Amino acid sequence: MTDTPTIHPTKPESTASTQPTPLFGSEADSFVQQLRLAAQAHRSGRLDEAISSYLRLLQVRPYHAELHNNLGVALRLVGKLDASVSHHRLSLAADPDNPALHSNLGNALRAANHLDEAVKHHFHSITLNRDYGEGFFNLALCLRDLGRLDEAVGCFSRALALNPDNRRARVELAIALLMRGELREGFAAYETRKRLPETPTPEFSQPAWDGGPLRGKRILLYPEQGLGDVLLFVRFARELKSRGATVLVLCQALLKELLAGADFIDEVVAEGEKLPDFDLHASMVSLPHLCRADFADLAAAPYLRAPAESRIKLGRRDKAKLRIGIYWAAMPGQLLDRQRSVPFAHFLGLAGDAELLVFSLQGGAHQKDIQQHGAGGLVHDVGRGIFDFAEAATALSQLDLLISIDAPIAHLAAATGMKTWVLLPSTADWRWQLGGAEAPWYPSARLFRQPRFGDWDSVFAAVRTEITALKA
Repeated sequence: MTDTPTIHPTKPESTASTQPTPLFGSEADSFVQQLRLAAQAHRSGRLDEAISSYLRLLQVRPYHAELHNNLGVALRLVGKLDASVSHHRLSLAADPDNPALHSNLGNALRAANHLDEAVKHHFHSITLNRDYGEGFFNLALCLRDLGRLDEAVGCFSRALALNPDNRRARVELAIALLMRGELREGFAAYETRKRLPETPTPEFSQPAWDGGPLRGKRILLYPEQGLGDVLLFVRFARELKSRGATVLVLCQALLKELLAGADFIDEVVAEGEKLPDFDLHASMVSLPHLCRADFADLAAAPYLRAPAESRIKLGRRDKAKLRIGIYWAAMPGQLLDRQRSVPFAHFLGLAGDAELLVFSLQGGAHQKDIQQHGAGGLVHDVGRGIFDFAEAATALSQLDLLISIDAPIAHLAAATGMKTWVLLPSTADWRWQLGGAEAPWYPSARLFRQPRFGDWDSVFAAVRTEITALKA
């Protein structure tokens, strides 16, 4: 989404020192000067400082449209969504025909998951100004969230026609194409992400692989995004191996032992360790595009396996027909991570069935949910004893089924070929595409999607029905 802490352009500031700029000097400072300094703190990422300054300025100018807009943007960025929406409404009340204010209110409403109302305000913004590129871009994001992909693609295209240099719009368009199943075009367009400031740039002196011949070459594959993407896209290393390359993989330490067991990888090195010699490098996320993959045959046979030896041994019970693993909470992070998480109580409802033996593979702070719900005798906490993905794979290999949110453990289970049920929010990540129960990447996975935002009840009703069928 696109918004800025000021509607009206201000004069360029002088180069800031390494020390924070005091927001307020003497009482003689003008309102405009103080607002400019607050906006400068905002743009620099000093959001708490900016919010305090905006609040002080509101005491002087309580109906100032730009001030309410800036405060709304800052509050959205720190997750205070209800307050953000209210300030944007006050901003719009002071200047109702300003397209930027409609669009910024739409951004706040989108963050608060009021998508239908957000669409109305974004649409109003482009009605007020048919050449408002940011309005088309922000409208496209909402339409994509709602699954209205054809309309979203059209709005992204219009935004790019108005501003061909908008790299973020090009990346978001690529994601819409990927969600729509247009993988070849989508992955090609997704390469534009490398030109965004937040995309890490590897500091290698060797050239990046451009898709050319690999025979006799040593290629280093590196992780660009998260653990899940490594588990998903490392499959393409087999293609590089078949082309005669020596395949070297740089990965997170948690994945090193697991990937070392893959027969299509020659050497694995963890982040922070000394790199081996190599001729070329490539991001794993770029491999579908660079390999010119056959997307018609996307769902691959299992390509990862658990180590033969494991210190983790899962028990059995005489009456239990199924041993089920569960994973319910994403690691703390962005708002979308919270949307992916499922309240533990939903999973706890499965543990009252004597024919099910339930094991938790949950990691991190949410392991405590088991004890907080008094479920220590119902859900067996294996997650506390798992310290890397090789150990996780050995635990998974002893289960009949994994039921998980969209998390790396789901990619791991499906990559090893085990039965995996993935629970998805109404706005799912592009890697799972849009609609349908089949997982595009994994033949052993099944997708259970929210029919509407926050509706996990319907998801678990479907899960219980399918568990009953499995026990039969």
